[in-house]
Amino acid sequence: MPTRRAFSYTSTLRAVEEVTSVNQFKDLIADDKVAIVDFYATWCGPCKAIEPVMEKLSERVPQASFLRVDVDQQAEIAKEYGITAMPTIKFYKDGEVASTVVGANLKAIIDSIKTYTGVDLMKKEA
Repeated sequence: MPTRRAFSYTSTLRAVEEVTSVNQFKDLIADDKVAIVDFYATWCGPCKAIEPVMEKLSERVPQASFLRVDVDQQAEIAKEYGITAMPTIKFYKDGEVASTVVGANLKAIIDSIKTYTGVDLMKKEA
């Protein structure tokens, strides 16, 4: 019989923060931390597929802030930042776009995480 494990919550668990206003978005991307922003739509299949991946990445990369922007709910942000395809993942450093990944391209996302945070997610843990 398989062993059941109790679920435990730790305060170090990170989450992807949902952006609800233009001002909040501008404040969050201007932070000293690298901001990794997932621009998505609820009707987008690849967006749904990448969502749990971004959640896991947020737990493994505390050096960055992970954000989500629903392009239908936050159309002003999507327009101002030139979002035309979903998902689009943008990496911001000091408020400026450092990198853009269009589509659910996990390799490109992981490569950009390494470039902008120094975290090598492909490295085997000892």
